[in-house]
Amino acid sequence: DWVRCIAVRPASSSNVSAAASGGSKGEEAAGGEGSSAPQSASLALVATSGNDRTIYVYNAHDKREKVCELRGHDHVVEALSFMASSLLPQKGGTSKPSAAGASSSWDYLASGSRDRTVRLWSVASGGSCLMTFRAHENWVRGVLVHPSGNHVLSCGDDRSIRVFDIKSNRCLRTMEDAHPHFVTSIAMHHTLPVLVSGGVDHTVKCWQLD
Repeated sequence: DWVRCIAVRPASSSNVSAAASGGSKGEEAAGGEGSSAPQSASLALVATSGNDRTIYVYNAHDKREKVCELRGHDHVVEALSFMASSLLPQKGGTSKPSAAGASSSWDYLASGSRDRTVRLWSVASGGSCLMTFRAHENWVRGVLVHPSGNHVLSCGDDRSIRVFDIKSNRCLRTMEDAHPHFVTSIAMHHTLPVLVSGGVDHTVKCWQLD
């Protein structure tokens, strides 16, 4: 069925654990001689979804093998996001196991759907749903995993932008009427603590994050 959203996660060049193990980037990406099979945390991944409500995650290396299928949304999936890359100093962010379970934030994948929910998944060990956020009052159009790995941000047809806290599994902040019409997309600035949003009202807005 129709593919409506795609998310891409780069390989281990930005993976902390790979650097700490002393392995070179080339060896990790190619699975060099003497190296073990690539783990989910070191793979470049591509996630896709759409009208069939299922999220498919593929290994972007070599044979493009399917890593997992994630099911749970009751309507069309409109948005996907791995953890956003950023050059911002990390405040409390970590790639170690978090309150969401045994998964590291590098394995997080967020999704937003017309079923009005935002879901946080782990793509490790076959994939699993870690939590579901049910705060939006209309279709969810955009999602973003904050570079710290501590929050999921979302926007939707209820004209709001919401910030969810992963540790407490709750909506931490709501920007009501962020736009006077549907909010269709959000993105993080790579070097500044700034969130950018776009809407059906023909405007793009910049938001200073705390």
